[in-house]
Amino acid sequence: MIKEAITEKRWFKLDNAAKIYPIIHSAKTSGLFRMSVNMKELVDPMKLKEAILACKNRFPSFFVRLRRGFFWYYYDTNEKDPLVFPESPYICQSINVHSNNHHLFTFFFHETKISMEMFHSLADGSGALEFLKAVIFKYLELMGKPQVNDGTVFKLDDLPDKEELVDSYKVYYKEGKIIKDSFIPAYHITGKNYKRKGISINTGLVDAAKLKEVARSYGASVSQFLAANLLFSIILTGDQKKLLKHPVTVSVAVNLRRHFPSKSLRNFSLYFNTAYQYAEGITFDAVLEKIKSDFAVGLTKEHLQNKLNHNMSFEKNFLIRIMPLFLKKLLMKIGYSIIAHKPITSSFTNFGEITFPKTMTNEIKSIFFNLASGSKPGIACVTLNNQAAIAFTSNYQDKSLETVFFRFLTNNGLKVKLESNYWK
Repeated sequence: MIKEAITEKRWFKLDNAAKIYPIIHSAKTSGLFRMSVNMKELVDPMKLKEAILACKNRFPSFFVRLRRGFFWYYYDTNEKDPLVFPESPYICQSINVHSNNHHLFTFFFHETKISMEMFHSLADGSGALEFLKAVIFKYLELMGKPQVNDGTVFKLDDLPDKEELVDSYKVYYKEGKIIKDSFIPAYHITGKNYKRKGISINTGLVDAAKLKEVARSYGASVSQFLAANLLFSIILTGDQKKLLKHPVTVSVAVNLRRHFPSKSLRNFSLYFNTAYQYAEGITFDAVLEKIKSDFAVGLTKEHLQNKLNHNMSFEKNFLIRIMPLFLKKLLMKIGYSIIAHKPITSSFTNFGEITFPKTMTNEIKSIFFNLASGSKPGIACVTLNNQAAIAFTSNYQDKSLETVFFRFLTNNGLKVKLESNYWK
């Protein structure tokens, strides 16, 4: 294991997945995600800021600012202190880097809640979670709550490991024939947007053990069961005529660290699509069987390797490599506008069980994960202390999709406690 002290100012290349976000970033596409932790006591913002600063040397790839190079964007060390803000009602809105000291993450506080929003170009959810865990651990120590690290939290007095900073897409890229996914335009959810630009968040809190039991009764994993429920609910609440023309396609996030050994704290995830073509007489069981089949294929090492190679092929192309950034931006924006959203109806992420040291768990009530909605409603699920938090994010006023989704859970014997930010 190679470790080094990273105290001097240095720069980082953006990883393969990160490169698209600065280019497509806009008011409509913020490229952010949010993690929130509900503590058992009121949050002290000054102690929170002190805890964030204490993590700077241990997590150098997060304390950076975005720079424009001739060929690509890049990051270099940000010498300014990160800021802590009172909670904003506007969730996952684009970061104003000038008012945020050019940092690409933001911490918020409200009563007992600590929230972190992060630009996806910095890291995926797994990398961001490790950073957040370290911040909360240090925060509790500063608040006079003695903590015992059982090895599940990064130690701030350790030196950064070079492997935490690598672009694992490049590490695992293999040259060879690439099988491209077929391009099929998906059914798109439409509706009336809110008058105020913002995102509604509706979260269902469910007993995780009982949720697992229900999923098993269908012969499915929790992820398969929830993804099938999402897809089925979209069909039940959708436009029947349009559904006959286009399949409902759910994009499922995959943490590649579970399939390729990697310690990277940056992006190292992919998506695969699971789809169902609507027909009269559709049943949940039929949808679930198709979902299970798609999961079986989508999670194979061969499929993930092919997806990784395909994503890297653009970056590896010689003409792309020598193309100036302003031409790359034009090309990538056109490509993104044409194909990025058309094959996808909604997105789904299941973080699984989050592990904290017992001393931390004693001070935390719950944890939540939220996707930036953009034009497509999405679901993110995360579990802590046997409580699964299933969070919908949406820009649309109509909540029939969420209602049908959670009603299906209650119809299967699950008690669902609903929470909302009541966006209007």
